[in-house]
Order: sequence, then structure tokens, then C-alpha cells
Amino acid sequence: MTIARLTLTDFTSFRSADVSFASGVNVFLGANATGKTHLMKVLYATLKAAEPQHSPSGIDVRLKEKLARVFRPDDLVIGRLGHRRPGLKSVKVRVIDSAQKEIAYSFYTKTSALKVTKNTMRDPPSSIFLPSREVLAMYEGFISAYQNRELSFDETYFDLAVSLAAKAVKGTKPEVISDILRRLERSLGGKVVLGGERFQVGGLEAHLVSEGMRKIASIVRLLTNNELRERGVLFWDEPEANLNPQLAVVVADVLTQLAGNGIQVFVSSHDYLLSESLGLAAKASGAPASRFFSFTRHEKEDSVSIDGADELDGLKSNLIREEFLRHYDRVRNAE
Repeated sequence: MTIARLTLTDFTSFRSADVSFASGVNVFLGANATGKTHLMKVLYATLKAAEPQHSPSGIDVRLKEKLARVFRPDDLVIGRLGHRRPGLKSVKVRVIDSAQKEIAYSFYTKTSALKVTKNTMRDPPSSIFLPSREVLAMYEGFISAYQNRELSFDETYFDLAVSLAAKAVKGTKPEVISDILRRLERSLGGKVVLGGERFQVGGLEAHLVSEGMRKIASIVRLLTNNELRERGVLFWDEPEANLNPQLAVVVADVLTQLAGNGIQVFVSSHDYLLSESLGLAAKASGAPASRFFSFTRHEKEDSVSIDGADELDGLKSNLIREEFLRHYDRVRNAE
């Protein structure tokens, strides 16, 4: 089961959005402040709130709490997540899976009262959100600090820390996952191990390893302890941040392999090499279904539109590629 569609009405930057996703890899491209992270976060918060094991309270309460903690609006008032147009009264969200099961809800901008209007998604896929800043280096004491003190991190960081803390799972893994783990561990120089309150990466304390390598190490840990698994969803916000170009190519290949092993992937990126590598992978014979999205802000309407295509070349606008080509022309003209 995968996430097939999302509709939004007056949610943050989106006056109206109706987006259909691929069961494999979904790539979000666009300038800063166009809502790429917001779209991933609303999907993630909805899926997590639909997991009843996380709270005995009803889904209305769980959704309101999760949206507040994942987006962290001022005073945790979710009414602030409404579009800024005058006279707006309510916001609507609808998430539909590949079996046509859905969660639909709305909330009021003035009172923040939230109501679930439809909930037939009884068994949502497990989801993991990797924020743009990695967590391994800050892991020591982070879970207890987040629970007991006011920290400026949104709840995706806490959720990821909890998932990283889960113990490794014994038994044989699918060969594809084993191959991915061996490849990534070679890049890291060894295994990823939690000793007490600190992670070690290739025998070194995590904070002594580069941030890019720690991002790779997080994927290794989540595959090792089975938190990232088949029938799951991976959201990864800007994986290329502090990642060297060689590893960006490795990440693109790994994401494609994960999608081929039944993990739906959502990734936002500003990186030419990563996006183009994912674009090439989508063209390969037998590749998992992929879809690419270009986010464009329209200042006059104060809104964002989303253009989607099954291939990277099919997008009407690709700011990353366009700027790269302009740079290439500048280099040639300077010779």
C-alpha cells in the first residue's frame, strides 16, 4: 500500500493542490519557500497520526497534536497553517492511498478546531522523516531533553531519534537490503552501532564524522533495525545538504533500490547531481515507478502551483537544470 494522492485547500502556501504520486520515487524540485517541505510534512503528520499505537486518544486529537508539533506554528496553534488570504475560515486536507482508502479532515483558522470528515485508512504505512539536519550527532540525551524541555526542534527530529534508538533486528534481510547495507557500510568504513547514548560510525563517535556521512549512517541504522522497511514510506528533506557529489550519486542509486524493494520514497532537493541521477535511474529498464514535481510560486496570487511528470525531462520548469545550463554557458563564454 502506498500514498497515491493528496489534495489541499488553503494550506500554508497552497491555495489549491491536487497531487498524484508514484508508488516508487517522488522527487520535489523548486526554489526555496515553495512548500516542498510543507507537502512532505503534512503527509507525514497525517500518516503518523493515523497510527493508533502512538496514542490512545481519537484521531482528531492525534492529528491536531501532530500537525502542531511537526510544523511548530507560533504557540502550536494550527490555525496559523491556513493560507494568508483575507477572510479564510477553514483548511482542508485529504490523503488517499493506493487502495482508495483515505483520511480527510479540516480545521478552522480562528479556533484551530479540527474535525476528521472521513477515515477509512485503518492500516497506514509506517513512515520515516529525515529532516535536512541530521540527528546522529545530537542523539545523546536528545530524547529525554525533548520530552522534558522546550526545544526549538520540530517533532520530526524526535520521531527520528526514537526510530534510530530501536534495537537492531536479528534474522536474514532481503538480498537487496543486504546489498545496500554492505555498500553503504563500505562508504562509511564500518558499521553503525549505538553504544550507550552515543552512536559510532565506522568505529568513530558520530560527532567526529562529517555530516554527510552521518546522513548515510542514519539510513544504515534504519535499515538495520527494520524501522525503514517494505510497505513503508521514507520522506527525506534535502539529502544533498553537506553531502559530497560522489555520495549524492550513491544516495540516488540507494533510493531507487529502496523503492524497488517496496519502500515509497519522497525526496526534496536543490541539487543538480542528485536530481539528474534520479532522473536517469527512472529511465532504466525495470526501474520502479517515479514521478517528478516542480513547485512554482506565483507572487501575484500569493500561491504555489505544482507541475508533475513521470520523467524529469517532462517537467515544464526545472530551475536546477536551467541554472546549471546558464552556469555552463557562463563558463564557456569566459574561456
